[in-house]
Amino acid sequence: MVRVALVGCGTMGRVHTNGYKNIDNAKLVAVCDINREKAQLLSDINGSKVYTSFDEMLKNEEFDILDVCLPTYMHKEFSLKGMDCGKHIFCEKPIALSVEDANIMIDTAKEKGLKFSVGHVLRFFPAYKSAIKTVESGKTGPIKLIRTTRNQGFPQWSWENWYNDYEKSGGPIVDLIIHDFDWIAQSFGDVDRVYAKSFNGKVENKEHCMATLRLKNGAIAHVEGSWGFPNGYPFRTTFELVGTQGQIEYDNIKNAGVEKMTCDEVYKAQYISPNLPTTEPYTAELRQFIDCVENNTPVIVTGEQAVKALKIALAAVESSQTGMPVQL
Repeated sequence: MVRVALVGCGTMGRVHTNGYKNIDNAKLVAVCDINREKAQLLSDINGSKVYTSFDEMLKNEEFDILDVCLPTYMHKEFSLKGMDCGKHIFCEKPIALSVEDANIMIDTAKEKGLKFSVGHVLRFFPAYKSAIKTVESGKTGPIKLIRTTRNQGFPQWSWENWYNDYEKSGGPIVDLIIHDFDWIAQSFGDVDRVYAKSFNGKVENKEHCMATLRLKNGAIAHVEGSWGFPNGYPFRTTFELVGTQGQIEYDNIKNAGVEKMTCDEVYKAQYISPNLPTTEPYTAELRQFIDCVENNTPVIVTGEQAVKALKIALAAVESSQTGMPVQL
């Protein structure tokens, strides 16, 4: 049985905690957050021990994996603390806010012989996996045009509104559409040049960005991300893959299996594609990492791949600030 401790009991901490319930060879033994109430809510899911001090959890708990679900600007610090105590690290995306910090995390894990992976979960979503299988089968021909969108209202649930501080979050280019950057780079080839537009934080609690990527194989990708939609707007992701012989389209709202309507203070619609515990993507990525730790096998999402996505995101930020394309 692989023992896991989790630090950061916010939105992603809850998602991961629910995932561990469906992984037979793992047990979440401890959760940690400076907000005891948040930690207790996660403890109530599976009976893990509650800590408000990370150092106390490291000192008092026996575990194999540290799951880091903290804000991005804390990823390096807490991952390294875990590695110093011999813990394998699963870190939420993005890996870090700078390539230098990311490389330190990767190098430290290698030096200590520890497993290290980053939560680029898009590769585990059934629709995205299915699309790649179809492309690899040759039915579409070579992909020449890629369009992705990832749109929502501003994430108001963040601790101390850290999403609105781009020194801590990187904005939606680094935090949101890095999912698509990773999927594109790993599925369709390396990116050669980036050109991007963004509000660059000039509108408080609103942001919209658009990046155009030229891949080394000649394909073009248009990647859109938004935190500018009205509060309560359903989270929406789409992709289009256009090849020489065919096209694949996906829309998580149009393709949703369940439409849920609620009205508390505001009217809200949720669009859900039900997945079995074996295919739920966040559970699947955690299970894969746990199996790698248990069996000493390579991870699917490596630190180096996470850096590749980060480099694309940082190039897009630079382009949006300078108004010029950035060569990778």
